[in-house]
Amino acid sequence: GPSPALPFEAKALPPRAARQPVRHRQRFILMGAVRSRSLLILAQLAASTAAALTTPGRLVLLRHGESAWNAAGRFTGWEDVPLTPRGEEEARTAAELLLTEAGDLRIDTVYTSVLGRALRTAGLCVEALRRNGRPPPPILPTWRLNERHYGMLQGLDKRDTLEKWPDPAALREWRLSFAGRPPPMAADHPFYSRSPERLAALRAANADGEPLRDEDVPLTESIADCVSRVRPFWENELLPALLDGSNCLVVGHANGLRALVACVQQNVDDESLPSLGLPNGLPLIYELEPDGSVRYPSEGRCYVPPLQAYYLGDACLVFNALDQDRSGALSRDELLDVCRASFDSIDGDGDGQVAAEELAAACGDELLRDADTNGDGLVNFLEYMAWWNRQKRGAAGTSLKSFDQ
Repeated sequence: GPSPALPFEAKALPPRAARQPVRHRQRFILMGAVRSRSLLILAQLAASTAAALTTPGRLVLLRHGESAWNAAGRFTGWEDVPLTPRGEEEARTAAELLLTEAGDLRIDTVYTSVLGRALRTAGLCVEALRRNGRPPPPILPTWRLNERHYGMLQGLDKRDTLEKWPDPAALREWRLSFAGRPPPMAADHPFYSRSPERLAALRAANADGEPLRDEDVPLTESIADCVSRVRPFWENELLPALLDGSNCLVVGHANGLRALVACVQQNVDDESLPSLGLPNGLPLIYELEPDGSVRYPSEGRCYVPPLQAYYLGDACLVFNALDQDRSGALSRDELLDVCRASFDSIDGDGDGQVAAEELAAACGDELLRDADTNGDGLVNFLEYMAWWNRQKRGAAGTSLKSFDQ
């Protein structure tokens, strides 16, 4: 018979294949979204785990060997001067220390300034590594690692300038403070850094690096300015390379490397930065944690406060033996032991015995005056090394030759 009447209006259903399983489709979309999110989280976790498992590379800082203007005691800055024969030997000795005292350290990349004394030091180190069967790393110059610019002081003799400058307090502020800047050099300066020939030479050495604009070449700088110049290189290139596991050698200059230290080691006080010791040709090594902080200390390594990097070679060990209070600088009383350690250099009459008057002449105030180039009443590691190297050479004169180049 006929179908019973329905209590509502019947509507034709679409064919089964055309029906939309709305509830199931929503569930599948939700499951897909959850799965995609889970995969993203897993990928991020894997990346962070891999980063945590990657051992950061070591950072080796090396000040170039003695330059011609180091030896002559002149303010050098951005002026391009060559190494002396002694400077070339210092570079080879530094490479030997890296080969013999740095364990299995493999240098992956060498960064350097675009100035010839640093480039030559880097080249000599790489050649020594190659001769000893190590893969020769690439050398990457950058103007950001150049030395601090000394403004109108550039090229002047340090001793004459210190003795004759009409305002000694201003000169001390320019040389030894964090923010002090010498007056800028004018266009008629004999070593004007923006002359066409100097700009061309800088750009030729920097050909593969970050472009160098005219305004990037300073006419004077403070150490604070150096830190601002170096920091982008540290944050954008050097630190990422280290965290990726690369061992990097940076060959630079006294103040340029001090600026880099301020980027690496956050706990260095600004006002102590100008006196940090970075002697010519003596490797200084930082080890890092995966987050980029400094790993300190490493067992069996030699540190000079406040640096949290260790020096290679014996000089650090000798200095620390004399530095009884571990302050990172030698007082007048501690310098007496330096005199006893350098018996031959203070035996004025050559009789093999040091008379009381000879000891008195060589030690105490006389020695402090000779070695303390920044006039703070203490002898830091850099000043000590400059003084000690003169004693070994039997040379008279002033430690100013090596202090702030």
